[in-house]
Amino acid sequence: MTRRPDVNVMITVAVLLVVFAVALLRSNHWRLPSSWSDWKISGNRLVPSTPEDGIYAMFDAARAGDASAYLDCFSGPLRDQLAAAAREDGNFREYLTRQNSAVQGMAVMVTDRPNADEARVRVDYVYSDHNEMQNIRLMREGRRWKIISMDAAEPVKPVVPYGTKATD
Repeated sequence: MTRRPDVNVMITVAVLLVVFAVALLRSNHWRLPSSWSDWKISGNRLVPSTPEDGIYAMFDAARAGDASAYLDCFSGPLRDQLAAAAREDGNFREYLTRQNSAVQGMAVMVTDRPNADEARVRVDYVYSDHNEMQNIRLMREGRRWKIISMDAAEPVKPVVPYGTKATD
């Protein structure tokens, strides 16, 4: 005696699986295009859409030691200079991770938006023993924000040093 699968149960399970898959994709910032002609899944998270996203993408790539993703965060003469340095230095990946491993936290604030495709950003880096501030200029290229110039990082005396207890 064979048992026939219940069609209603199969349809219910299929609908629940589709709903679960869409919820999972949406929670990871994926979206389905509104046009039926271009029916592909695309990820919003992969393309920095704000100046802040461009800075965080650069920092994440540096921390991961991903030299190509790091260089892709820059444009113009600055990118050319960094690419030349990467070609000359066989340990560029290690340099990136070493330089950024001591950063305990960072704050990114847009300070000026002269137009829709340009931004000036202040980045505050928090280390265990000091803080630094750096001004960065970004330009939009397509949908991505890319760094076109960076000032040297300057030490900043914090009001409350990192690691200070909130109460005694």
